[in-house]
Amino acid sequence: MTIEFKEEQNFRKWWHFVIAGFPVIIVSMMFFLVQLDFVHTKNNQKEPIFFLMLILFMILIFVWFLFLRLETTINEKGIIVNYRGIPFCKRKITWGEISSISVIKYSPLTDYGGWGARYSLSGNGWCYNVSGEYGIKLFSTDNKPFLIGTQKKEAALEIINHYFNKQIA
Repeated sequence: MTIEFKEEQNFRKWWHFVIAGFPVIIVSMMFFLVQLDFVHTKNNQKEPIFFLMLILFMILIFVWFLFLRLETTINEKGIIVNYRGIPFCKRKITWGEISSISVIKYSPLTDYGGWGARYSLSGNGWCYNVSGEYGIKLFSTDNKPFLIGTQKKEAALEIINHYFNKQIA
């Protein structure tokens, strides 16, 4: 019987929507203020197409943000992590490629500069996360660090201990 860990994480907290929606609101307000100025001054030189395209672009980014999803699977073969919605952010790591692995508490802002698919310039390597402060930290056999954010730290630790300990035994 195969034991498997699966986790899907989305940006669904209220403050995620505030951060993603704030640029749309600001640009929309700027557009309407420019239009009000246009109506009052009857200035024919102002082109609203720029603001309309910018608003449309911001709305598309907001919708894209809603579909972002971090998927993590841990099984007898290793770890598969996929950041759906971000090209080239899928990794398959076999147990043989891992020299050490643990579940740690970390700071997304200070250690990686935020959330998403991030690279730390301070030597922490790549990080794929959505929210929270716990992650699966691993080092590859060539000593490259990689962190995968998790909301299920106990379940992740249990499955890691099950498969990684078998690998090193």
